[in-house]
Amino acid sequence: MIENLTGKDIDIRFVSSQIPWVMNALYNERAFASVTFEEIRDAFRLKQVQSKAWMMSKVKDMDKSNRVLVVGSWIGFTSLCLRKLGFSNITETDPDARLGAIACHLNRHWNDFTHLSDDINDLDLNNYDLIINTSCEHIADNSWYDRIPTGKNLVLHSNNLPGYDHVNTCENIQEMMDKYPMNVSYAGCLDLEQYTRFMLIGTKL
Repeated sequence: MIENLTGKDIDIRFVSSQIPWVMNALYNERAFASVTFEEIRDAFRLKQVQSKAWMMSKVKDMDKSNRVLVVGSWIGFTSLCLRKLGFSNITETDPDARLGAIACHLNRHWNDFTHLSDDINDLDLNNYDLIINTSCEHIADNSWYDRIPTGKNLVLHSNNLPGYDHVNTCENIQEMMDKYPMNVSYAGCLDLEQYTRFMLIGTKL
């Protein structure tokens, strides 16, 4: 069964309460210099926060001992939120090497946090129990997905919004399920007015 939601259905309080951590991190000169005002604006616009909160609401009851990989980690905010939910072994990767400064400073208090500037295709995916990729639309092909070992836990987002470096969008949730075959435990659509975000949770076939 596919859950259909709108932005008004999403409780953003948990995610929005973490934003001051980012503002504090920006007092570090190296972290501040690594991002632009436009990136911070984009990271915390309402639709992004609603999308992040939707995902967090679905993973909060997962096994916290999972070794987590966050793909397309951006400024490290997803990792921060996961840590606040109780996940303790988090690796993130984003090929934009600039972002390591803010991501590492933001998550500096956690011992089991690793930031990488690697392409997911260069990582050994056997090292992780849960792979989270909320940026599937930014990755040109699906070779990264084909490399995921059978049985791995997955949380994936995509959308139907053209532009914004979105090179691999999905028109609807069925197209996403066809593109990323898995044993689905959750499938949902979040109507954000100008576009729809899709989420799949399950295990790799």
